[in-house]
Amino acid sequence: MPSLKPLFARLPMARSTRAYAFGLERLPALPAGPVLETGTGQGYSTAFLSRTLPERQVIGIDITYQCFKPERLAFGPRRPWFVQASAPALPFAANTFALTTLVMTFHCLPEPQQVFREIFRVLKPGGALLMADVNGNHRIAPWFERIEHWGGISPITRAYPPEEIIALGTAAGFPPPQTHARKPGSFMVWYIFRKEPMNNG
Repeated sequence: MPSLKPLFARLPMARSTRAYAFGLERLPALPAGPVLETGTGQGYSTAFLSRTLPERQVIGIDITYQCFKPERLAFGPRRPWFVQASAPALPFAANTFALTTLVMTFHCLPEPQQVFREIFRVLKPGGALLMADVNGNHRIAPWFERIEHWGGISPITRAYPPEEIIALGTAAGFPPPQTHARKPGSFMVWYIFRKEPMNNG
């Protein structure tokens, strides 16, 4: 069966930023510093972050830039930086980022526990991970996994139940996150993990 990845990359949902706006509205106050997006894809969401957070430098990473469409993007006043890198081995120093985003990407990443550890490492104290992914307990989850497997999108796709996502995050050092859904019964769950601020007392 031919890969569905090129087709999915052209769909309007690949360019949607409504989901990002929902998550950003629910963030706590953040320290100064740049933003890291994991899973740049075509780059639409990275460009959106650069427009929405114009005071911050945005860095987008992806394991490959085959789907990247820079000619279609509208950037903010600070053009994002794009880096080819792997989520389980981030090429950044500890305590670098005020915010990291992981939106509809975690389900296809290898070494899930290591991904959380790396995000925790590169976040500043008081920084946050804004994450959204398919609810592994939802009735759509098995079909989502099959489509990604059969369509050649990702052979390792797995829709994680929220309790497993939370366990992975807390094992990496995060306190339990806030969770949100855009609609009751939504197949996607939003998580806000926050790295505890340093105790100045």
